[in-house]
Amino acid sequence: MAEIRPNSGTLGKNRRKETEKHPDLDGFIHVDRNLLMDLLAKQADLPLVRLRLAAWNKNNGTTGEAFLSLSVSEPLPPKQDASKNPWEQ
Repeated sequence: MAEIRPNSGTLGKNRRKETEKHPDLDGFIHVDRNLLMDLLAKQADLPLVRLRLAAWNKNNGTTGEAFLSLSVSEPLPPKQDASKNPWEQ
């Protein structure tokens, strides 16, 4: 079994897909509790917590089956003038 790393996961073919209503892909992501608590604190005034999700196309070394390797992190700050602090409005 692959190493479980914080703030990462995988998404691959749903082997339990029985109808068109079932998802094509499924998987898991393992989010560090401290990251979640930090995001909740930073975004306390918002109704939804925003996460950044990144994905890489990969293949299983044993079966050759394609899957997505996932990473979750704090959202990137908005792009602005380099002379300004991106977190200040």
